[in-house]
Amino acid sequence: MFTLRDTVSSLTPARAEDLGKTLYERFREEPDTLIIPVLDADDRPVGLVERNAFFLRMAAEYGRALYANRPIEVLMDREPLVVEADVELAAFTNDSLSYRASDLLRGFIVTDGGRYLGVGTVIGLLQAASETNRRNLDALADAKADEERARTFMTAVVESIPSMVFVKRASDQSYVLLNRAGEKILGYSREEMIGRTDEAFFDPVQAAIYHARDAEVVRSGEVKVIEEDLIPRKDGTTAILRTKKIAILDAEGRPEYLLGVSEDIAERKRAEAQIARLAHYDPLTELPNRLLFHKDLSDALARAARREDLVAVHCVDLDRFKVVNDTLGHPVGDALLKAAAERLRACVRDGDTVARLGGDEFAVVQMGLSDLSGATRLAARIVEALEAPFDLLGHQVVIGGSVGVTVSPDDGHDCDELLKKADMALYRAKADGKGTFHFFERAMDEQLQARRALELDLRKALAEGQFELFYQPLFDLEADRVTGCEALLRWFHPERGMVSPGEFIPLAEEIGLIGALGDWVLRAACDEAARWPQHVRLAVNLSPAQFRDRRLAATVVQALAASGLPAERLELEITESVLLQDSASNMAILHDLKALGVRISMDDFGTGYSSLSYLRSFPFDKIKIDQTFVRDILDDADALAIIKAVLDLGASLGITTTAEGVESEEQLHELRRQGCGEIQGYFISRPKPAVEIAALLGVATPPRGLSEVVAFSAVKPLEPASEAQRATA
Repeated sequence: MFTLRDTVSSLTPARAEDLGKTLYERFREEPDTLIIPVLDADDRPVGLVERNAFFLRMAAEYGRALYANRPIEVLMDREPLVVEADVELAAFTNDSLSYRASDLLRGFIVTDGGRYLGVGTVIGLLQAASETNRRNLDALADAKADEERARTFMTAVVESIPSMVFVKRASDQSYVLLNRAGEKILGYSREEMIGRTDEAFFDPVQAAIYHARDAEVVRSGEVKVIEEDLIPRKDGTTAILRTKKIAILDAEGRPEYLLGVSEDIAERKRAEAQIARLAHYDPLTELPNRLLFHKDLSDALARAARREDLVAVHCVDLDRFKVVNDTLGHPVGDALLKAAAERLRACVRDGDTVARLGGDEFAVVQMGLSDLSGATRLAARIVEALEAPFDLLGHQVVIGGSVGVTVSPDDGHDCDELLKKADMALYRAKADGKGTFHFFERAMDEQLQARRALELDLRKALAEGQFELFYQPLFDLEADRVTGCEALLRWFHPERGMVSPGEFIPLAEEIGLIGALGDWVLRAACDEAARWPQHVRLAVNLSPAQFRDRRLAATVVQALAASGLPAERLELEITESVLLQDSASNMAILHDLKALGVRISMDDFGTGYSSLSYLRSFPFDKIKIDQTFVRDILDDADALAIIKAVLDLGASLGITTTAEGVESEEQLHELRRQGCGEIQGYFISRPKPAVEIAALLGVATPPRGLSEVVAFSAVKPLEPASEAQRATA
């Protein structure tokens, strides 16, 4: 009686901790290996890796990059079919074909006492079944019932296998068997095929190829695998099969039949093609992605070097895309990206490449240029195309675009270098007001190096304590005294001297240091303000980046607790951009801060997008009129009208209104006449170090020590600075 021990194939196993790339190399070097068992340290089966499933995962560069250095345990089938070697073949086949036919297609593991012995395959089962049938026919030639049972068993095995199984005579290569799966794959019935050869179904050239393959299998006696076999179907379509063939010998050891098993791999091929496309194309816009862009640019540079042509690289950024995405939602943002991609395609010639590098950043490779005029015209076309309104899901959107351009060979010969320099030019175009284009200039590289040096210095400055807080007073016109001071960050670089906040604050936000800087400012300012008179509040600016840290309220609590400053004396200033970004979440944080008892002020009022709606949605304690309106109050009737409207609005809502940027006595008098209650600006005082502000407030600052006693003297109203004093401040 046949057992699974008779069908086992000895195959070198793998270990779960081995890397995926070892299997990749092994499958490539061993084309006949269909499955690989995975064992633990005690040689007990823990998994199985099937060749087709493995290559489907490893298809294209993305799959190899993802799985090559990951252990086999993440790739293997953790529940393989495991069978003891002494199980009878007939019992195993009948049971498994009924319940787990798919396991037979992948293969199964044979064990002896729980330890690995080898693997079983469909081919092995078929050979064993054939041998069982032959022996049964010899032994039971006079027992027709047993003979019929053996044939029925053989038929059940073949018919239940989901792959195409066919058998040909070795002598003339005529078909003698075709299972149901074969009928379905080829479109021919077994009645049409049995007894006939390939010449009856395929054209002479194709039939000759099949005849030569079959003859080689019969002659060599070895297994032959055709990885991708294109077989014409009856309806004219083509089946894509992976076929394995082997010769079956008669009692004298001579080839009698040719057994073939074919698996339909069309779906796998489609999946591989899709994976390959995803590895090289952006799924949203269907443009080449960064990987394919680099390849196309490299090819273009190589061709241009032979022809002595110029190649231009255009980096394109959509202006105001983030505003659209945040305010109208991601569906509109995605629609905008797709529409912009179509406009960019329409701008270029055949042969040029348009790619999406990520986010709202696109790039174009422009080939075959003899001078810069072609690059100039294309950059201008792109800017013009993107400034036209977009109609998206019921919204009309106007964004514009900025373009940075580099040209090879003048700006470089390397892909990364050209992209980097095009990005510098793009940055300059956006700095020039957006909606324009700019070519790379060598001075930009020098500016980039200077920016990198400043970034390194900024990181060092935070660690070495090079920052200091200055304070600028806020003056109450009715009480005629200072009622608050705004904390302003200053950086005294040991070599550069004073670095402008307008230079280092945006950089700190960009490189992620603003959170640490903001926390330090809050703690240090609260500690200093605790020394001031009780009627003097502290104003601290909060960056939009700080609102991305959901621990902001806890940080404020800690600063107040450590300094002893009452919450009602702390005033947190925000700009409208805070509410524009994730407004629901940021509004929740503002309410948490308000609940602590701190005051909330809106800075630079009137320069944002939705000031009035924000005043309705949150109970601000103060609004600060931007200095651009105050500067023109004496000469511009519109500026005066805006200030008066804001003052009236604040009064009606019970909100304190502060005018920023007051620089002259005439401006002060006009603001007082309009009913302004609080002012801030150089006319009152420039920002001053903590020591000078303490003296201004009448705070006697004792020598530093372990125990500091702060004494407050009477605070006199601050006299407006004279012209001479302001000139020397």
